[in-house]
Amino acid sequence: MKPSTMNKAKKVLVCILTAAALGSQVDLAAASLDFLGGSHAKTVTVYDGDHKQVISTAASNFKNVLSDLHVSLKAYDTFWTSTKDVTDGAVIVVERAVPVSIIANGKKKVVYTTQQTVQGVVNDAGFDWKKMMPIEDGLMQVKEGMQIHVVPYTARKVFRKEAMPIHYNKWYDGSLGEDQEVVVQEGIPGEREVEIDEFISGGKVVKTVIAHAKVLSDGTPGIMKTGKAEGTMGWVANMHASAYHPSDGGGSGITATGTQAGHGTVAVDPSVIPLGTNVFIPNYGHAVAADTGGAIVGNRIDLCMESFEDCYNFGRQNIEVFVNY
Repeated sequence: MKPSTMNKAKKVLVCILTAAALGSQVDLAAASLDFLGGSHAKTVTVYDGDHKQVISTAASNFKNVLSDLHVSLKAYDTFWTSTKDVTDGAVIVVERAVPVSIIANGKKKVVYTTQQTVQGVVNDAGFDWKKMMPIEDGLMQVKEGMQIHVVPYTARKVFRKEAMPIHYNKWYDGSLGEDQEVVVQEGIPGEREVEIDEFISGGKVVKTVIAHAKVLSDGTPGIMKTGKAEGTMGWVANMHASAYHPSDGGGSGITATGTQAGHGTVAVDPSVIPLGTNVFIPNYGHAVAADTGGAIVGNRIDLCMESFEDCYNFGRQNIEVFVNY
């Protein structure tokens, strides 16, 4: 081979090797960028009903994540994600469609839905909510196999006054069973004025919704004993009671707590009922444990009366005392 030809061949070989080296560096750089970029493993959490799975994945889209976990979606199933792209910490929630029957105009149609509310199902089915409505509560949770009755309707507003339910203050009575409740004093219902939306179909009111309510009078709570401690205001004590007049004892009418004695003041043993505690006594009323007495020890109580005649008429008797916590 001529020297000139050999030199040309060497130059060509050097170019080839240089290009190969540069190509390798580019490949390594790309691999490095790929590792540092979006294709490295990410932790994704998948919720499918009550089932939860956590996966470490390099998948580039959420469908591949579900495929890797062998989570299959049926025709009407769907899913939503916490992020647009697969990122570390992303969440996938699978929603399984359930069959629901819609009955309208005498016809029944079964639809598969992932909607959570009755109104959502009706809207998805293409009904105009301004003209057609479900008889069932629109906010009712959808359940598999339920029936939803959709009817044409008109609406009107009605205003009226009505009695409100009586509220009962409850006291715990350990002598009662957990499911037992005994009304001690009836309450007085309050009154309110309500604005009601009535929905009419076929000449009948099929649904009513209170749009607005204004309380006119609060009423008076009733008093009830219960064998269930949860939600109670206090406890019921059976005590031996006597009566006293403000002028008894030293005659000053000043209680052990420095207040003026009178109706609504009761003397107690502070180790049983702490001073300052509010109490209720049937046929006497609300009172405050504000006084003590030498003979008032243990489950005993002394009720202050306005007159000596009241003291005499009361005498001594066993009573129930409703003690606030």
